[in-house]
Order: sequence, then structure tokens, then C-alpha cells
Amino acid sequence: MKQSATQILRILAVLFTLFFLVMGYLNLTRNRAADPPPATASSTATNTATPTATEPAATSSPTPPATATHTATAQPTHTPTATIAPTGTPHVTPTDTPAPTAADGTPTPTDTPAATDTPAGPPTDTPTPTLTPTPVPRTVRADDVPDTTQAIPHLWFTRPFTDEFFTWGSWYYPYGTNNNGDYLWHRGNDIQNEEGTPIVAVGDGLAVFAGPDDTRLLGPETAFYGQAVVIQHSRGITTTSTRPDETLPVFTLYGHVSKVLVQEGETVTAGQPVALVGQEGVALGPHLHLEVRLGENSYLATQNPDLWVRPDPGYGIIAGRVVDADGFYVPQQLITLHVAATPDKFWRQTWTYPDHRYTFDPGLGETFAFADVQAGEYVLKTRFDGRNYSLPVTVRDGETSFALIEGQPAPTPDIADATPTPSP
Repeated sequence: MKQSATQILRILAVLFTLFFLVMGYLNLTRNRAADPPPATASSTATNTATPTATEPAATSSPTPPATATHTATAQPTHTPTATIAPTGTPHVTPTDTPAPTAADGTPTPTDTPAATDTPAGPPTDTPTPTLTPTPVPRTVRADDVPDTTQAIPHLWFTRPFTDEFFTWGSWYYPYGTNNNGDYLWHRGNDIQNEEGTPIVAVGDGLAVFAGPDDTRLLGPETAFYGQAVVIQHSRGITTTSTRPDETLPVFTLYGHVSKVLVQEGETVTAGQPVALVGQEGVALGPHLHLEVRLGENSYLATQNPDLWVRPDPGYGIIAGRVVDADGFYVPQQLITLHVAATPDKFWRQTWTYPDHRYTFDPGLGETFAFADVQAGEYVLKTRFDGRNYSLPVTVRDGETSFALIEGQPAPTPDIADATPTPSP
């Protein structure tokens, strides 16, 4: 009897053990079903998306996010903001270290810094020359060019800003250039200062326009400047192409302004505030677009302002002309400026004007210019039609120096060198 009771207890113990094992297994199964699977490479890809064969890869110009309202969403087609921003030390002198050139003195080709809506500061290093474009057709003959030795200087105008503000024009987008095709051909100088900076008249005269240009055509299209002031100055100029008793009127235009401070018909004096810096019309950021117009108040009658605004003390101007061996102007030609003491190092660059729709200074007939050059000795360099050209030029305090680069016939290959060597 006692043995039977012991067997019954053993059977019950086994049953209870089996019962607890089964319940434990069921609980473990339910818990695993409720928990998420452990993280794997494929599951984390939902948080950091990786392009696949069915997903387009990012392009070089991605669409900006909707929240990036400060980023320009359209490529500008006209005047960009100046690429030199104001600082306490805006003047870059020839003592800065120029960028290197090749052994023959030709510029090292690289891309030009692009203008942006948030420009960088003034260049502390020398800008690098840009790629030389494919030569363009030469369509304008250099006939009846003025005698530069008889040119009458007309550096009449003061700066359009007082000395506490930035006063130099952009070196990357000067008059007569288009920033390597990115922008409209430039018919003025861009001088960048903060929004609301007072702009002053560069000379005495009469305000012949003051306000928005949405109904008055001042530029290539209406509303191009947004708001502008145009002053007809008290003095004009007599040229060799006019009668001795005929004086051509001179106008200055101040474009993209945020506020006009004078009225049409008002007499103004040099140094008088006429407007405030803005970014109205076709512009990327706050700056002044300054134009000089000769003969008529027309967009097609512009002159290079660098040849009309007095340079700072200790600085001068270079104006020049490039003509090929056949007597044609060489348009859109890269010109580099070098300090004479280090002629193999590049300091600044510009381009000759295009052949179309540009009028030269009546006394100089220039096709390029460098403003704000410290007085001293320099070398101009360029290359076209298979030849390198190097021309020394002296810059004098407060004066305009002229440089003529005349092309020579392209070198003829040596026939003897070109003859194949017979095989032995």
C-alpha cells in the first residue's frame, strides 16, 4: 500500500513538471511573437535611404528643400551681385602674393569663382585666371581710332560712396564682361555695400529720372533696375567726332536702389545722397550698379565708369587696346596684369570688350581697362594667334595710362622640322 502511494506521488510529480514545462514554452512563444525583430542592415536603410537601381541618383543641381528659403531657386540671367564684399580693409594692393603662371608667363587655366547671393570677402589671394575660350570671330576693324596722345582726361567724378564704405567695383564682373557667359554683358560697375547704405552723386547736375523703371525703359528691359536715379551732369565733353561747338551730355545712372532720395527735376551736387543701396530689379543681393552714359540717356550709350571716376590717392588706371595683325579688334580676349618685379606671377585679369554694342571712350578707343591699380611698374600679358605678348606699362598717381597691344603674324612652322625623318 505504501509502495502504491509512492508511485502515485511520483506520477503526480512528473505530471506537474510536464505541466510547468508546457506553460513555460507557451509563454516564451507569446513573448517572442510580441517583440520586434533585431535591427539588421536592411531595416536601418529605411532611416538612411540608399539609392537603388530604381531610385534616381542625386544630380549636380539638386532641388533645394522647401525650408531653404534663403537659397536662390533660379539661375540669374542678368546683373549678379558684386563678388567683392565690403570690409574694413577693402583695398588689395600689388604687394599681395600673385597666383603662379606657367613657365612662359601665360596664366594657369582654372575656373572663375562664381558670383553668389552671399558673396565672399575681398580676395586676399590673387584670383586665378580662367579658361581661355575658343576664339570668337573678329568683325570690327580698328579704323579711325583716336590719337591717345591727344586725349583729354575726364576723371571728373568722385566715388558714389563716402570713405567709410566700400568704394571699389567688382574685379570678377567688370565693365564689358559677362562672367564667362553666366550673365548679361555688363554696362556698368557693381559696388557692393549693405542694404540701406547711402549712395551719393558723383558730380553736380540735374536728376532727370528718379523712381521705379517699370514703365520707363532704362535698361535692356523694363523693371531691370527696379528703382534708379539718373543725373545729367553740368559739364559735357567735346570729341574729335563732334563739331567744335558741340558738347555731348554726360549722364550717370544708379541702379537697383532700395529708396530714392531725390525727385525728378531736382538739382543735385557732388556728394549729396541720392538713393540707398538695394537689390531691386534683376539683382542677387544689395549693391549699386553705376553707369556712365555719353551723348544720350540710353542703355546702349554707356562708357566704362573706370575711365571717369577719379582713382584713390596713390592709384591710377590702365586702359588698353588689342588689335590683331590684320587690323581687327580682338574681342573677349583674356588680359592678365603682373607686377613688373615679379612678371612670372599673375595679379589681376580682365577681358577685352565684345565686338557688339559697345562704344569706346572717344579719346582712348580702349577695349579693356584696369582700375584701382597702385602706382608703379607693371606688365600686361596675353596670347592670341599663336603668339605670347608682353607689354610693360607705368601706372602714375591719379592718371590713366594707355597700352596698345598690336598683333604680329602667326609664326610659320619650320618646314625642315616638319619633314618626316626617313626610316633607315
